Amino acid sequence: MVINILNFLFNSLFSSNVMSSNASLSTKDNDDIIISNINFVLYTVTVVLGITGNAVVIWMAGIKLKPAVNNVWLVNLAIADLIFCFTRIFSIIQMKLERWPFGLFLCQFHGLFKHTNMFCSVFLLAVISLDRVLCVRQPILTKRRRTLFAARVVAVCVWIIALLFSIPYFTFRKIYMDNNQTKCKMVWVEKPKENKNTKVALYSMQFIFSFIFPFVVILICYILVGLGLRRTRLSGKSRPLRILVCLVIAFFLCWAPYQCLLLVDIVYNENKVVKKCYSITKSIAYFNSCVNPLLYFCMGLKVKEGFRQKLMRVYKRALGDDMDGQMAQPTDPSLD
Repeated sequence: MVINILNFLFNSLFSSNVMSSNASLSTKDNDDIIISNINFVLYTVTVVLGITGNAVVIWMAGIKLKPAVNNVWLVNLAIADLIFCFTRIFSIIQMKLERWPFGLFLCQFHGLFKHTNMFCSVFLLAVISLDRVLCVRQPILTKRRRTLFAARVVAVCVWIIALLFSIPYFTFRKIYMDNNQTKCKMVWVEKPKENKNTKVALYSMQFIFSFIFPFVVILICYILVGLGLRRTRLSGKSRPLRILVCLVIAFFLCWAPYQCLLLVDIVYNENKVVKKCYSITKSIAYFNSCVNPLLYFCMGLKVKEGFRQKLMRVYKRALGDDMDGQMAQPTDPSLD
């Protein structure tokens, strides 16, 4: 069923309207060229906007604005995305050269940090969601223990856990020769049966811990936040809360197609349409690394001021409206 749908969509999008100046090129070659061009554009936009935007966020939230717990989360998200965007430069070069020229270590680091960014981002979003629940439902306790030091310790722990989950992607990533070209990809154990088992185990772990489990945690958290807002004075329409909800939605919209195609690829790993669709969904997932600064920018804009607004003022408006000063206060004094 899934494969039939993918085949239909893929053929509708690519195969019917492809024209080539070289009559010897096949439809498959034309499809590959179109997909390669789409990926190249998405990678380039991700790198340019991601490096610029995340650097601005780190400078504003980490240096210009007063230290705050919420800014600790946003700075760490931006650091993960910034380093990830720098590593995508290697992917762009590899795409144009059609080979990997950077050696084994950078090949392994390239895979390591791609997945570290993924795990770190989703774990931080889960932590932020738990933080919101505590602020809304346990304001007294949270006000005493929600400190900058505690936030920084939690952020370090998130990085360590993300790195531990990403180690297999460092271990199994190798350099090999294919048609006299150096390639950098995941290389499994040599025995076919063990190969399949290892791949299924690793990708299943990734799907559960970087998608399903965090999604369930975040969903439960925001349900509890929504219920908790009814008995507090904290507005559900506050800018910081809206920003965090948008961050979660953007992450799952970008990563969901990739994660689902990852599982489909395990079952139909020889299907060419699946592999091509998987390539595009991977580029969309990577695009998430430049989305967060754009969200901050949009949230900080004041429509009435038009184009007269300074970039720094827009980001300061979005990032400076911190939730630390918006702790939920019970509407019923007896709740104190």
